[in-house]
Amino acid sequence: MSLGRCPGQDRRYWKPDDIFEEPCPHCGGLIEFWKDDVNLRCPHCRKLVTNPRFDPGCAAWCSYASKCLGDMAAVYQRQPRVIRDKLEVEARKNLFHHRELLNLALKAAGFAEKIAREEGVQPLVAIAACLFYDLGAAGEKASSTALAREIMTRVGLEPEIIDQVVKIIAARDTVLDDPAWQVVQEARRLAKTVVESQRPGRQVIAAAMDRGDIQGN
Repeated sequence: MSLGRCPGQDRRYWKPDDIFEEPCPHCGGLIEFWKDDVNLRCPHCRKLVTNPRFDPGCAAWCSYASKCLGDMAAVYQRQPRVIRDKLEVEARKNLFHHRELLNLALKAAGFAEKIAREEGVQPLVAIAACLFYDLGAAGEKASSTALAREIMTRVGLEPEIIDQVVKIIAARDTVLDDPAWQVVQEARRLAKTVVESQRPGRQVIAAAMDRGDIQGN
């Protein structure tokens, strides 16, 4: 069975502005780009010019991206933001039936990204550790680490990063002399505070206290 052609590459679906001209950044001569051109040689100065309007979005996810973009597809798929998004998708799939754990993981990952940058820690280590910290919903560390390693390998994380994440997940609440572990713990602490404050019972109590119906300690 033959595969259907990607609509984005099938020129029957193109619009007039999918073919356009841009000035060469080297000589100023006009270059005609088609929207799926990644690089072209300027016909005037012969220097290689990148298409300024090329959108690599599909390359991040499409399993056939390498057929369209060649080696360039791998470059886009290794971008940290692309990998972070893929890790989040995996967390959502694996924690779908554990909504509170998922909520905690997503919020912790958000805090971890910011804290990691401030502390000079590799953000992807902290983000992945937060997203996969509770994969073993029943508290089985072995299943958490094995599943996390399998997911991260499939997503394309570097082996060094995967080993660091697994070390943090395996340790859990055991104190490690590791800046990344400290970032993860702080991010989870902040996330737990937010999740706790969002629980319906807490919101009802807070509203009642604001109205003066009940008194705090």
